[in-house]
Amino acid sequence: MTLKRYLSGIVAALFVAGCFNYVYCAEIFSGSSGEDSRVLTISDGIDMVLRDSRLIKIELADKDISFEDTIAALSPLLPHINLNAAKTYYKYTPQMKFGGLAVPMGEREPVSWGVDIYQTLFDFGKSIYSYRASTEAFHARIAKVKTVKRTVILEFIVTYFDLLESEKMISVATKEVESLTSYLNDMTHLYEQGVIVKNDLLSSRVKLADARQKLIAAHNRREVVAASLKTILTLSLREKIELRDTGMDYPPAPTMEDAWKAAQLQRPEITFYNNQIKASQLSEKAKVLENLPSIYVDGGYDYTENRYMVKEANGYIQMGAKINLYDGGANIAGMMKDRYQTRQFEEQKKKLIDDIRYEVESGLLSLKDASEKLSVAKEALAQSEENVRFYRVKYNNGAATSTDVLEAITLQTKAETNYYSANYELKRSYVKLMYSIGNDLTTIYKETER
Repeated sequence: MTLKRYLSGIVAALFVAGCFNYVYCAEIFSGSSGEDSRVLTISDGIDMVLRDSRLIKIELADKDISFEDTIAALSPLLPHINLNAAKTYYKYTPQMKFGGLAVPMGEREPVSWGVDIYQTLFDFGKSIYSYRASTEAFHARIAKVKTVKRTVILEFIVTYFDLLESEKMISVATKEVESLTSYLNDMTHLYEQGVIVKNDLLSSRVKLADARQKLIAAHNRREVVAASLKTILTLSLREKIELRDTGMDYPPAPTMEDAWKAAQLQRPEITFYNNQIKASQLSEKAKVLENLPSIYVDGGYDYTENRYMVKEANGYIQMGAKINLYDGGANIAGMMKDRYQTRQFEEQKKKLIDDIRYEVESGLLSLKDASEKLSVAKEALAQSEENVRFYRVKYNNGAATSTDVLEAITLQTKAETNYYSANYELKRSYVKLMYSIGNDLTTIYKETER
């Protein structure tokens, strides 16, 4: 009895472990672990990206830094006010000799305070040019923020469609496994009745094993893309997400000339380099004026505790000019640096324009190619489904071989794969074209989902 109970316990433990392992594996392949999934649309994801993206936050910090630079550049145009207060402790009382007498001239421990106001009146425009240069640099940072936002949104949307496509590929692989399994069951039934020989089962089993491997690879691909999407959204990699596909009617593609004109007007990257070029040119002008005189006015009020003076407090005003005659060549070096930087920005802008022109043309061709592929794939998909039904009927009637049926199932799987690939390639090509033209992706997809 003891041995029987012991063996029964082992069997029960193995049964429980097997059930747990089955449930765990089922959760992995079903993509759910009992937790509620976060339902996500494209517009929801765009809002999350704009709110939580690390790259955008980094760029916003750079923009804030640049704004503070404009405040610093504005300071020479505004008054500078200084307030001072002090108490002095002398070892000896300040005295002056008059003949043979020592006459006190001040307090031994005097208190003093004062206020001073300094204002630059005229510096030949140097301060104004510096301020305008910092303002243009700040506008360049604003354009850079827009560029980063658009880039992050594009990356999110493309990855969103990648994940939807990977889920469709799981459906295609699952359907192939189910179709081959059903066919193998029919073959097995025929074999058991002695209608076919065992060799007819071998190719079916090999095809089924290959389909199962594709299904495993499709699940793994989906998990990798989902992790990438959750990283873009700054979500936990453990969080489950469920996507909503979007259907939209694509408007006719613009001509190359219209697309290029729109890109020139709308792409913030071009604005960024325009602002950077202006900033460098203005900074160079400011440095050209660096060694010219600056005319200023300085006024204030001082009080020093001293009972020996007729007036302990006194106000003053001073007008003057100052000039930096020689700074060791630092100003000329800075001026040349700005000049070279202007040339660099101009070349970078030309390179950017060439890249955008190529990007627009490539986007138009990709959209046309994807549209044509989808049209062909849609027709082939309908034919492949009819082809499978045709050969299944012929095989049951003895007019076709098992190889014919397997080939039909393979062609159906390939047709479905091509269809979904072309469908999501079209969606990705469209969003990339809209990005290259400079259109607002947020508005496009929010209007689509409205």
